[in-house]
Amino acid sequence: MPNPNPMSPVLLSRYLGQQYPPTEQQADVIGADPGPLLVVAGAGAGKTETMAARVVWLVANGFARPDEVLGLTFTRKAAQEMGKRIRDRLGALAQNTELVRRLDPSGELAKHLQVIAPTVSTYDSYAGELIREYGLLVPVEPDARLITDAELHAIATDVVVNYSGGLLTQLGSNPSLATVVEDLLALTTSMGNELAAPGWVREHAHDFLAETESYPTGPRARVEFTKVLTRWRSKQEERANLLPLVEELGAELRRRGVVTFNEQMSVAAQLARDHRVVGASQRSRFRVVMLDEYQDTSHAQRVLLRSLFGNGADTELTVTAVGDPMQAIYGWRGATAANLEAFVKDFPTADGTAPKKQLTTSWRNPPEVLALANGVSDAVLGTGKNRAVAPLSARPGADAGDVTLGFFPDQEREIDFVADRLAQEHRAAQEGGLAFSAAALVRKNRHSPLLAAALEARGVPYEIVGLAGLLDVPEVADTVAIATMLVRPEDTAAALRILGGPAVGLGLADLNALASRAKNLRGSNSAHEAAEEEADAAAGAEEHLHEQLAELVARAAEISARTDKPEGLTDALADLGEPERYSEEGLVRMRDTAAKLRWLRTHSLGKRLSDLFADIIHVFGIRTEVLARGSATGAVHLDRLLEEVAAYPGASLDGLLDFFDLARAFEDGLTPGAVAVKEDRVQILTAHKAKGLEWDTVAVLHADAETYKAKTETFLTFTRYLPTDTFGDPDIYPVFAEVENRTDFEKAGKAWLKEVAGDLAEETARLFYVAVTRAAKQLIVTGSRRRDGAAKEAEPYSHFAAMRERVPESSVVVWDDGVDTGADTGTSTNSGTTQPGNEAGAPGQAAAPETGRWPHYAPAGQDLAAAATVRAAMDKLPDYTDGELFALWERDATALIEEHEAAQAADVAVVMPGELTASDVVALKADPQQFARRARRPVPFKPNTYAKRGTAFHEWLEQFYGARPLLTEDELPGSDDAEVDRTTLERLQRNFEASEWANRTPAFVEHPFELALGNSVVRGRMDAVFADEDGWVVVDWKTGEKPGRDAMESAQLQLAVYREAWRRIANDGKPVRAVFFYVRTGETFAPHALPDLAQLETMLGSAAAGPAADAGLQGDGTEMESEERP
Repeated sequence: MPNPNPMSPVLLSRYLGQQYPPTEQQADVIGADPGPLLVVAGAGAGKTETMAARVVWLVANGFARPDEVLGLTFTRKAAQEMGKRIRDRLGALAQNTELVRRLDPSGELAKHLQVIAPTVSTYDSYAGELIREYGLLVPVEPDARLITDAELHAIATDVVVNYSGGLLTQLGSNPSLATVVEDLLALTTSMGNELAAPGWVREHAHDFLAETESYPTGPRARVEFTKVLTRWRSKQEERANLLPLVEELGAELRRRGVVTFNEQMSVAAQLARDHRVVGASQRSRFRVVMLDEYQDTSHAQRVLLRSLFGNGADTELTVTAVGDPMQAIYGWRGATAANLEAFVKDFPTADGTAPKKQLTTSWRNPPEVLALANGVSDAVLGTGKNRAVAPLSARPGADAGDVTLGFFPDQEREIDFVADRLAQEHRAAQEGGLAFSAAALVRKNRHSPLLAAALEARGVPYEIVGLAGLLDVPEVADTVAIATMLVRPEDTAAALRILGGPAVGLGLADLNALASRAKNLRGSNSAHEAAEEEADAAAGAEEHLHEQLAELVARAAEISARTDKPEGLTDALADLGEPERYSEEGLVRMRDTAAKLRWLRTHSLGKRLSDLFADIIHVFGIRTEVLARGSATGAVHLDRLLEEVAAYPGASLDGLLDFFDLARAFEDGLTPGAVAVKEDRVQILTAHKAKGLEWDTVAVLHADAETYKAKTETFLTFTRYLPTDTFGDPDIYPVFAEVENRTDFEKAGKAWLKEVAGDLAEETARLFYVAVTRAAKQLIVTGSRRRDGAAKEAEPYSHFAAMRERVPESSVVVWDDGVDTGADTGTSTNSGTTQPGNEAGAPGQAAAPETGRWPHYAPAGQDLAAAATVRAAMDKLPDYTDGELFALWERDATALIEEHEAAQAADVAVVMPGELTASDVVALKADPQQFARRARRPVPFKPNTYAKRGTAFHEWLEQFYGARPLLTEDELPGSDDAEVDRTTLERLQRNFEASEWANRTPAFVEHPFELALGNSVVRGRMDAVFADEDGWVVVDWKTGEKPGRDAMESAQLQLAVYREAWRRIANDGKPVRAVFFYVRTGETFAPHALPDLAQLETMLGSAAAGPAADAGLQGDGTEMESEERP
């Protein structure tokens, strides 16, 4: 029951004992009447604190219960912070029993505060919950599994590879596979963000092409379409041609029962938009909704939230959106700041639009920093009274800050200056015993290493935040490289990382000798090559060049057609050859490494992947080495790697390594372990990653016009972007009203592009604003005219240049105007602002002139010495013996013949895997071609809900029979995933308890087996083995539907494998039967005849030999029948 006389936010704060009461602006927001409310909060204005306080005020005054609160934000970290603040504040309210009785003498509030359970999550997680609860309305499987970007890329690649349609356009461009996959995924994401149907996109492309064709050519046009118009038209054709792939990708995701992050949000938005029952249910559950960072929401998220909680459906519902238009920096991923402005109309009150309030007191920045930040916001938002958010003001009693600006002649001097200043700050903090908090913000990740090297040279500790993923962490990369050497000996990069790195530490001479040994093993004939070189030398230079080119083409064709893999350094390590090749110490190290690899191949390759990686870490002492460093990181990254390996659904090491390759390319190398960030070092990160953070000292680097230049990317020039509804609208863009021919249309299109470029430039300005407002005490902003790898000189970024006019001249250490003074001092006489401590040296002293020679052809001395060492080692290599040479010739000739025959074959040969499961045998029988495709291009997939249901039932059976697992169900990995349908599970349990098998006691449960079939090994577990009077019965529990006859013919091969495996394990001569028990129907399926061992081996051998394997197996004369028992 709402309190008719609510307690004010200030008084409530005092009762709760808070140190700082809310300001007038904050109190106005906290105590606003229930209903929709937009809060525009500037950077550092305390929005999270205010949101938590508003929730407490609403609960304390009886407007909502704690469990009726919903908070949404973008990151897990932000959700955890918001949830903790709300729970802590409500907990403090619950403990103040006297205050609770005063607020509500009836005791209802005290009762509500007994359980404090607000719902706080990310927008994506909330969308996933909606799909799990209401997905069948769309329809989408509620149990669809959320996949990673790496899995999505693998599925998209399969879709493109198997696509038979055309993608060529008027320009005749033939994009590569990688380009098509990239454009397909980007277009799919854009369509999901905008909730755009393929029909709408196709219609717009048709209209664009028709409109440009309908206009006559210009008066002076010499061609039908100019190059610009042809490119624009081509992009519309390409986008239309990709739409069948978009639809096929969606269908493939449905078939596999998976969903992407982007699709999850778009499906949830459609669900809420098209089914009012979903919104009514959510509004009855939640009466207070807090929407954080609303300026970063996409169109799909806007539709979702508006459909659930807006559109005037319930004007008494309290929906509070908080955002800052000056921090809208994620337009490149579909976010739009226009959602913030549209909130007041999307969530109307009974009297009209929603009210809007502001928080403009910065609790972070000093006045000097705010003056610069407000200058940027004035340029973007204007200075009128109706601007989106008022300028920020400093908190009362704020200390003075320090601002330093510098625009340097070149990037090297800029880096040196920043590194020197940060080193000075670090030394001062150490000497004074003060906390050190500093960050260097760059525009792109590739800018980080240069500053990191400069800080390291000065002895300043640093951390590059978010640059390297898990797979790039040194100890993890070493572990993965060793695993690669075990199954991919031809991988030279992995071998060099281990052999040349600290793990083994071979020198250049030993590595060169080992490479020569690998070359020998490949059968290279150095004497023959030397003779060819002499002959080439005698020929003319031009002829020699043509021969070399022809040889390279032939070699490339040979490598492409090669079916076997060439020997690599790992092969040479296993067969070192003559010990005289190597140094004494190098030989010892190589033999030791070979022994470790041999032990792992012998004892660990057959284990589970998690055990294999644990063995690698133990055998090579990687964990010991990491722990010996004494760093705060410890072994958390190794533990994180083992978690990823354990979560991988497959059993193939090759498949896992392929997954890691995809993760490097599309998931930034996986998420590294959680390491507590130390504050005694400089953190280097991008401005995007710095959003929401703050440091005492912040350096913003590379503030030049080229680095902060906005890229104009639209639907006219890129396939991945969707057309806008306003393009071509003369009411919005009057230039289109004057279009009479194709030339006019091109001019209007270019004018539209300039308008769009201005909008994109505003987002770049907002990013610069975010970077500047991270500084709590000291701000350093720098740029440089000449940059590494760029021939064009850069001017200062416009907003950076404007800052120079807002600071005293003493704050500008140097400002290069681009005028060469004739001396290489690094400063410009035009600036007149060279200050002590900058790169020009001490006052009154000119910097020492730098001399050099260009071009620099002379090699360094150490390079010459290294080359001499390599040549000396090559001269000492032993010659081949005649017998060895003849054997190599024979091997080469045989290999060439086999390669030629394989190249002429119509089918691509796929090697039968050395390890199979019983399910693999069934899949091989059912569809050999599909099995071959999966074996050739394995894609990892996690278990779906049906697999989870089967797993849960098997766990229950283990408990039923008294064979409990080592871990309980709640302790199993993945127990925090979506729950198994308990109703279905209970029905399966009842069916089993009513069957004959419930009254029998198995001799063995979940018994492992290993069966050799031909050249393959089948491994698995038998669900249960019962002893009969005349022998044994192997039972496989099935929780799914009974398949049809054709599918059953393949499925019962699983029983044949189980029967043969148990016959070998028991080894008592007794007959063995194998049956399926379908728990859903209570039916036992027992085939009269199953293939014997010879027939199974024949099937595998035929399948490996070619496509006739399936027919050959069916022709074995075995008739499959069954008996059915109730």
